[in-house]
Amino acid sequence: MSQPPDNTPYSTLEVSTRDPETFQKEVIHYPDHSYPQAVPVEQATGGATHSYYSPETAKEVVNPSNNLYPGVIPGPYKDANYAAAYPNGAGYPPSTIYSDGSAYPNSAYPTSVGSPINSSAYGPAPLGAAEYGGGPQPPTEKAAPARTIWGLPRRTFFIILGVVILIIIALVVGIAAGLSSQNNSSDSADSAESSGSNNGSPTGQPSNSTDEKLILDNSKITASNWTDPNGVVHRTVFFQDAYNSIIARRWDSKNKSWKTNNLTELMAATTTPLNPQPGTPLASASKDYKQTFETHVWFTDPGNVIRSMASFDALNRPDSWDNDTLDGARLETWPGGQLAAMWQRCWGADCEGTWVVAYQRPEGAIKTANSSTWATATVAVESKDVAANSSLAIIPKLRGPWLDRLELVSERVSSGKTGSMRMTSYNDTWNGADKRVTELQEDIPLPSPSQQFAATRWDNWNQALYLGLFSDGKTEGSHWDGKKMNSISSFQFKSGPKTNFTAIAMSPDAMLYGISNNEILEYSLDTSDPSNFNYVGRVYP
Repeated sequence: MSQPPDNTPYSTLEVSTRDPETFQKEVIHYPDHSYPQAVPVEQATGGATHSYYSPETAKEVVNPSNNLYPGVIPGPYKDANYAAAYPNGAGYPPSTIYSDGSAYPNSAYPTSVGSPINSSAYGPAPLGAAEYGGGPQPPTEKAAPARTIWGLPRRTFFIILGVVILIIIALVVGIAAGLSSQNNSSDSADSAESSGSNNGSPTGQPSNSTDEKLILDNSKITASNWTDPNGVVHRTVFFQDAYNSIIARRWDSKNKSWKTNNLTELMAATTTPLNPQPGTPLASASKDYKQTFETHVWFTDPGNVIRSMASFDALNRPDSWDNDTLDGARLETWPGGQLAAMWQRCWGADCEGTWVVAYQRPEGAIKTANSSTWATATVAVESKDVAANSSLAIIPKLRGPWLDRLELVSERVSSGKTGSMRMTSYNDTWNGADKRVTELQEDIPLPSPSQQFAATRWDNWNQALYLGLFSDGKTEGSHWDGKKMNSISSFQFKSGPKTNFTAIAMSPDAMLYGISNNEILEYSLDTSDPSNFNYVGRVYP
């Protein structure tokens, strides 16, 4: 260890009262040395007698004041009043201001003024306030707080934001892909339903296996057809879905796919929203005269009043449907009564014809109302000759070359337990119609909500089929072969799924539609044997 110098050292302890940082250093001056040495305060308080950085020994230790703390610059070197104490500058260049630690190239003190000493440089931890006697401490300079976003460090925030954005992008892409897949599947299904047949869906279509209720349990069904100037056949089928909405399913022989219009939904936001009664009777008809192409559907509201919707431009705007006001006529029906409708051509070539709707009045008679004077309905069948809630069907009939007559099918009570299915002819008037009656089927069940009549023609309107679906699910009817009437006790529905019809309808072009097992099926009549129907495909869903 070094020996202390021969000359007696002296020391000064200067504290600048002007410096807000209260700098403190103990300075040892040796006459035989030209520069001072600083003794760290923490060593002085610990009993050290010489500088940690100097070979000198026997340095005088001055106890620090309570308001001093380690790691500061001694005041004498910052105050001009003390310049006289060191006339020769103690070896320092003139005019040097010791405002920081730069004058001590070998100093153990940090270069940032007022910063705590790094305790690792000296071994022991820095002295606390309690060790200095609890006096007032100089302010501690704190690091600027880190910038945050929503309480999170910026780096963390941007990492989370990036992850969220990636998740959103993945969701959007996934949803888009799912919708595209669903649309492609739907298009493929529609294409599959229509391919292989000029009449609609292909044969061999599997039955709908879904458990979801799609069709109203007591929904009725109706169908009509028309042909455009290019020879394309258009068909429309109406029914009620599980939510009581009236649904139109449209098909044409060019695209060979079924399209859907929810008429109730289309009118929901209008001033004339639809309010069909659940299980409403349904009737429809279409017109294709010159440049006029229309499709109409009739139903009843909860007050048993007939309402109507129409596609007034079925060729160019098939998705557009409007309320048909029936010229303000109020046509009230028997509660639970049925409807039938057709487009009646005029006698002669230059006439658009009229819409005809048959219904049962509250007093029981069957009346027909037509679009020439909706409010003036005519009695077709007297109340004594018709059963309550009779099923109805109506089809055009030739008179020479003109298709201006019609035939009406209804039921009459034969006894207390059975009835008869009858056809009444219209011949310019309904007068004397009770003398123009043809019995089609005897001893049929009395009317019920599930009982339905249907009729169609083919062979240039020369042959006709009259069909009845009864409450026990059995079908019976009669065939007019152009010369005589032939009774048919049962019908065969070939191929396709097993049938359990709850409602049926026929279009004027000899197509049959039936609701069975929560789906709508389509059949074509075998005109060579009218007791047979060939399965075409599924109309809905």
